[in-house]
Amino acid sequence: MKLLDMTRKYGNATYGYPLEPYEVPEGFRGKPSYDYEKCIGCTACAVACPSNAINVKLNAKKDKLVWEFDCARCIFCGRCDEVCPTNAVMLSKEFEIAVKFNKEDLKERGELELQNCEVCHKPFTTKKLIAYDLERLKRVGWSEETLDAKTHYIRTCQECKKNIVVEQTNRSFGKAQK
Repeated sequence: MKLLDMTRKYGNATYGYPLEPYEVPEGFRGKPSYDYEKCIGCTACAVACPSNAINVKLNAKKDKLVWEFDCARCIFCGRCDEVCPTNAVMLSKEFEIAVKFNKEDLKERGELELQNCEVCHKPFTTKKLIAYDLERLKRVGWSEETLDAKTHYIRTCQECKKNIVVEQTNRSFGKAQK
């Protein structure tokens, strides 16, 4: 009877879960949730993921960037949430992630359209990432004329940019030596 009196006085020390919903505390690190509309394909989440739960690679045709999240590998560290520049990855309050029979139900997948280099026509990044970069440049004060002039440069892969700089350097040194 003394135990019942203490319970009445101080309240329950346990929760009614699973019969009642469990309220998680503030700052709880639950299952990462992904907003594909915000994702730009920067691959920061895949680089930051210590458990390799997030993989980003090209599909078989090499025309789309495939983003995959395997919740079975996730350790809920929150690194993907921290590094995502567009908040496409956010830790949710969801913690009930068990599946009945198929482990594939723990996987999420998304595809992003690739941007081809304007010089060599090979895919090198996503179209959404280039649009994001152009929008950021507008926000810091670049004019439309400057952006129009630099758009070709932004839509050129690193290898072609390097080759262009080497050619320009060779031409300028060739003129200087004559």
